Amino acid sequence: MDADLTKKVYQVFDPAPLRSTQADLYIDLDPVRGNANVVTRLADRIVLSNKPTCQIIAGHRGCGKSTELCRLQRRLSDQGIFVVYCKADEDIDRNDVDFPEVLVAIIRQMAKQLKDLGISLKPGYFKDRWDRLKNVLGSEVSLDEIGLEAGLVKLALTVKSSPDARMEIRKLLEPDTANWVQAANDVIGQAKIELIAKGFSDMVIIVDDLDKMVNRPSVEADCSTAEYLFVNREAQLTAFVCHLVYTMPISLAYSAQEQTIANLYGGHPSVVPMTKLAGMPPGRKPHPGGAAKFAEIIQTRLATVPASEDQVFASPEVQDELIRLSGGQPRELMILIRDAIIGNGLPIAPAAVERAARDGRQAYGRQLQAEHMPILDNVRKNGKLARDSKNDTLVRELLESRAILQYENDVEWYDVNPLVPEPPRKASGKKQ
Repeated sequence: MDADLTKKVYQVFDPAPLRSTQADLYIDLDPVRGNANVVTRLADRIVLSNKPTCQIIAGHRGCGKSTELCRLQRRLSDQGIFVVYCKADEDIDRNDVDFPEVLVAIIRQMAKQLKDLGISLKPGYFKDRWDRLKNVLGSEVSLDEIGLEAGLVKLALTVKSSPDARMEIRKLLEPDTANWVQAANDVIGQAKIELIAKGFSDMVIIVDDLDKMVNRPSVEADCSTAEYLFVNREAQLTAFVCHLVYTMPISLAYSAQEQTIANLYGGHPSVVPMTKLAGMPPGRKPHPGGAAKFAEIIQTRLATVPASEDQVFASPEVQDELIRLSGGQPRELMILIRDAIIGNGLPIAPAAVERAARDGRQAYGRQLQAEHMPILDNVRKNGKLARDSKNDTLVRELLESRAILQYENDVEWYDVNPLVPEPPRKASGKKQ
């Protein structure tokens, strides 16, 4: 097979979220996700409200959250609303996340995106806070000299790259959190005035990537780091004087804290579920609609190469098996196709698919513990999560790792990721 074609096909199945400029590759999965209409619901709450809103969106990594958020950005932009798309990973170490870093990431990226629009924000109240950080930052320059964005770039880099500096900065910021929020709102207020002068009606900040934070015991409280950020820090997360949308780990959306979160944020978290490829266990009756949508994803991407399905897959069954193994995860489909191409080229043969699947099974097999097995067995049998105070942590681990996938067709239900290995069956042991 032509090496140039193989390279183009490999690259077109990039698992990264679709950007707002890639609308031609977008396939609407709502009908096979249970008509979640996440984008419409998020947008309506923003547009219809007469005061700033703060909404939470959750879902498995790879389910398409970021792609849907890019659609939300485009929809709001079409209605004359300026959207700051904040990728938290650019400024935050996902292994150690707290509110001060979120605040710095939001203001730093807002300043940059407004600057691209021709709006340069004044440091405002941040000048009064900056002097307290100079010793940690090793800087004697003022914000007036370097500007708000450049100053926050230095602060964000220090916070992300140095755990010791991060802890020191948190100690300095913690007693002064209210004033830092006031400084942020001072800047946001200035931004909104400038935006209205340019014809925008409002501003929305979308904070993506917080769903990727590593959820571990918090050193500040007797809870997980995700719970500490979204529950204990809710007053700070919601204190900004503009509309906000945050992504949150799915394990927290399906925890005992979900109702508390709904009360704090004025509504239940919006969840982007998986695409239904088969029905609920134990029958798992095939769902042609979901498989057809995933086939459409493949066809749409191949059309940009261009390449035909015959050139890429040795048989229709090969494509069907890759779709089945994805479990209804768009990102996983991209990864599986790429893994099958590596070392084998095109067309993708059954042996290449089995090798990619084996790699996936081995990866999951290494992270599963004996305590996980009864939970997985129960989900395999009836599609339900039987969670209690004893297994709650284990259930969260399985949701976060995508060993268990969540669906919302007709009723909420669950299934085990097709790449999770089944336990070996015991021999009958009959004596002769």
